[in-house]
Amino acid sequence: MTTTPADVLAAYPARYCAAWGQHDVATALEVVAPDVHWVDPLLPEPFTGHEGAAGFFQGAWQGFPDLAFELVGEPLVDAANNRVTAEWVMTGTHTGEFPPGAPVSGNAFRVAGSDTWEVDAEGRALSVHAYYDTLTLLKAIGLA
Repeated sequence: MTTTPADVLAAYPARYCAAWGQHDVATALEVVAPDVHWVDPLLPEPFTGHEGAAGFFQGAWQGFPDLAFELVGEPLVDAANNRVTAEWVMTGTHTGEFPPGAPVSGNAFRVAGSDTWEVDAEGRALSVHAYYDTLTLLKAIGLA
């Protein structure tokens, strides 16, 4: 296993959140490896690869055009395992269709959560594991 430098790990959460904020698929895909393994509580099952990641980014931006992530505190770095965890607050407004077929509510949301990433030496996520309360999000946008 190639070791990812601690400074690359520590910088990763800010790069990841900034990539989400660009609302550009090419930019977002630069921070995830081509074979990324992604687990998110809103997904029916994990996906692997850039195709799944691109669809996830695009779907989220379609549903929440103002989607943003703000980091909370400093990331926790596990350099021995090339992993980093960070807490964040996700905000947005449900002004587009997401999930597919769901009615648009126009409601804003603010949801706290965290992600854990395994990051390669090039600074790309090999895995993304998101943790947040989906019921809080779905209630806020009027789907629960």
